[in-house]
Formats: sequence, C-alpha cells, structure tokens
Amino acid sequence: MPASRKSGKVFYMLKPVREGLPPFSDIRFPDGTIIRRVDVAIHKRALSNAAKALKERLDR
Repeated sequence: MPASRKSGKVFYMLKPVREGLPPFSDIRFPDGTIIRRVDVAIHKRALSNAAKALKERLDR
C-alpha cells in the first residue's frame, strides 16, 4: 500500500521584531501547507548571509 504524501508547500510572512516572542512560528494546515512567520531581523540576516556565500562562490 503506497504511503500518502503531503504537498509540502511553505509560505513565509515577515513579522515585526517583538521582545520575548520566538523568532519564527509555524501555522500548519491539514493539507500539509505551512505558513512560517519569520522575524524581519532574522530574515535580513539570512539574506545577508546568502549574499555573502554567493559572492564567495562566484569569486572562486
């Protein structure tokens, strides 16, 4: 009997920085869709890190 598969869709929403709240939170739906709310500061840092990694890769 084949195993059922979920869709695996993930959507990101940016949220403002708030003291005392976790940096991201997930909302999961029965169809497998996930909405991940991400702190703006963490999102910017991740973009910066990705840009650095890409630049280093292209410079080689």
